Amino acid sequence: MVPGEVDVPQLAQQLKQDGVAYSAPSLESDAQLNAHVAEQLREGDGIAVVDVSVFKAADARDIAQELYDATNLHTVIVQTPRHVSSVSENYSRADIESSQAQLRPGLNQVDLVQQYYAGLEQSSFPMVAVVAVVAILALLFGGLSYWRASHHREIRG
Repeated sequence: MVPGEVDVPQLAQQLKQDGVAYSAPSLESDAQLNAHVAEQLREGDGIAVVDVSVFKAADARDIAQELYDATNLHTVIVQTPRHVSSVSENYSRADIESSQAQLRPGLNQVDLVQQYYAGLEQSSFPMVAVVAVVAILALLFGGLSYWRASHHREIRG
């Protein structure tokens, strides 16, 4: 549940501008800070820093979902004083949760974004490598079976 103190439309508007949003007006107006944090984000991603204490991580995820739905961003990261949560169309839920588990509360946004992406890189399953190995093994066993069948036919034949 999104707490009533969270102004989702205002945060969404900020996210649409440069991918960075703050609920605190003093941070929202800090152009240098916004630019520095925005530089760390991948294209199509955004981060919202919400200075509202939510007691459950699910509430932080609800905020992320609302902001994701209100913007055209691929990934929305939400940082609250106690939790970090995100919603993404690019990363699996398992990868996101694995990355979030490594983040401690109170990180500055530059470190948070860097550690978030690093966690995603570590947790990503090497699917391309697995598919390649399976394909090579299938070709190898298929070729071996064909060779044995041909060789067996020659002996009988």
